[in-house]
Amino acid sequence: MEPLLRFKEDDGSKFPKWEEHNLSMFLDENRLRNVDLKFGKKDVLSVSGDYGVVNQIEFQGRSFAGKSVQQYHILPHNGIVYTKSPLKANPYGIIKANKGVAGIVSTLYAVFDCKNNVIPEFVDAYFDLDERLNKYLKPLVNIGAKHDMKISNERFLSGRVCFPSLPEQKKIASFLSMIDEIIQSTESELTAWQERKKGVMQKIFNREVRFKADDGSEFPEWEEKRLDEVVEFLDGLRKPLEAGERVAGPYPYYGASGIIDYVENYIFDDELVLLSEDGANIIDRNYRVAFLAKGKYWVNNHAHVLKAVDSNVNYFICEQLESFDYRKYNSGGAQPKLNQATCRSIIMRMPCVEEQRKIADCLSSLDDVINQIKVELSAWKEFKKGLLQQMFV
Repeated sequence: MEPLLRFKEDDGSKFPKWEEHNLSMFLDENRLRNVDLKFGKKDVLSVSGDYGVVNQIEFQGRSFAGKSVQQYHILPHNGIVYTKSPLKANPYGIIKANKGVAGIVSTLYAVFDCKNNVIPEFVDAYFDLDERLNKYLKPLVNIGAKHDMKISNERFLSGRVCFPSLPEQKKIASFLSMIDEIIQSTESELTAWQERKKGVMQKIFNREVRFKADDGSEFPEWEEKRLDEVVEFLDGLRKPLEAGERVAGPYPYYGASGIIDYVENYIFDDELVLLSEDGANIIDRNYRVAFLAKGKYWVNNHAHVLKAVDSNVNYFICEQLESFDYRKYNSGGAQPKLNQATCRSIIMRMPCVEEQRKIADCLSSLDDVINQIKVELSAWKEFKKGLLQQMFV
């Protein structure tokens, strides 16, 4: 069986056919443990489906290691790691190469070394596509009564893979590395523009920067108003759908995206602001604020839909709500809450409508740049996905 896309030798000749073998033909189990405590908690690594092997503290802000890391596995640079824990897109775990510095991983992970007939970058790319990864692992994994995954390292290596010769592996890995560099560069550009927008928002809403009227005159000072003075709450228009009509919306209920039982239907003819009252599904944020353009939306019943009144600008209100720290409004309990009564009492700093429009235009122009970069990033990721589908068996 051959992939749809093949590389050729430098002289134009064909590489040998791909051959099917057990994965054990290419990987050996690495049994090294951190018994001498060469590595500490600052060296604990995690494995992300999107970002690969990452330092836990740098990526997640803190270490989730147990009291002792003495029995943790050592994951060397270029080592292969298999996470024996399910992810949403990868219910049987994920397989990644450690492209960074050596560290240690939890005993829930398995570590392997590449033999001299395979390179780690190729193994990483081979299992990068969710469909191929899941297809490989599904017949090997047994799910326990407690929904834990039961698979020995020996069984993990018993699955069948179809790999090319080492020279072709290197060409494939080098080409995909070039695509990855473009994706990483685009992601960095996106982050930079998002940070620029945050900086601009901070200066605007702290009133360090003020706009002027078209004739050069100063706008009036901003006024403090309650949120319910500048918006209308449209929560009462929520219309539950019948079971057969329910559609999973983009705003998940407590992080369980796609759970249609909790989806409600809103149909409006104007631009709106959405403010979610629970932040359980938001990382490093208490609440979600979104600007909804004209259209039809499905949002869960833990969200408030707001519409500006008295010529106030929806987009300006959305951006100011986006800049807030909502912790002081938290009513307590296991989950942060922002019920309608509390929401109504939020204090807004409101400039005149003309200045609102100028601020909205400024921030919207930054959004246009950010959204264009997001489109480019999505296109590159889809391009890579297409390559992964055609360059591997």
